[in-house]
Amino acid sequence: MRRSSSGARVSDSGGGVSGSEAALPTYDPLSAAGRREAARTQALGRAVHCIPVVLLVCALLLWLSASSHTHLD
Repeated sequence: MRRSSSGARVSDSGGGVSGSEAALPTYDPLSAAGRREAARTQALGRAVHCIPVVLLVCALLLWLSASSHTHLD
């Protein structure tokens, strides 16, 4: 398979960037961003438990509104 000549080429010289400078950034869980992300994850984990409660409240309201108008004579 041949590459097209219009594609971008990467040189082997690295452009003057050493290996340590070209490394990907690391994730530090003790940084401010790491603490925010951990707090957000914990809050979302707790919020998942509210879904069944909301569904039960909605079902109860629908049941009460449907059964309250049976005998209005």
